[in-house]
Amino acid sequence: MRFSDELPHSLDDDARPDADAELDPDPDLALELDDDFPLGDGTAETGALVMCPYCGEEVEIALDPGSGAVQEYVEDCQVCCQPWGVAVVYHDDGSAEVAVSALDA
Repeated sequence: MRFSDELPHSLDDDARPDADAELDPDPDLALELDDDFPLGDGTAETGALVMCPYCGEEVEIALDPGSGAVQEYVEDCQVCCQPWGVAVVYHDDGSAEVAVSALDA
């Protein structure tokens, strides 16, 4: 049996989407995304500069506003590889308050 014989043949050539056609955004989907990610007006911070508590170097880290308004996780320093405890709090305007601490403290 060939692979193409296993595919459903429910779409004829006229029913296939046109690759050049523009897609209309689904307003219901946009509302669902706003419910899932209510922070700010789409301008939530996605990065922060922090100072490593071990080596003292300033390091830029990525932030993920989609992970919730209050976050705690472990991330390694990009310079000295020591693990930090990272705490992120997003405010209603999308700004982020970020703190890092040494894990052995």
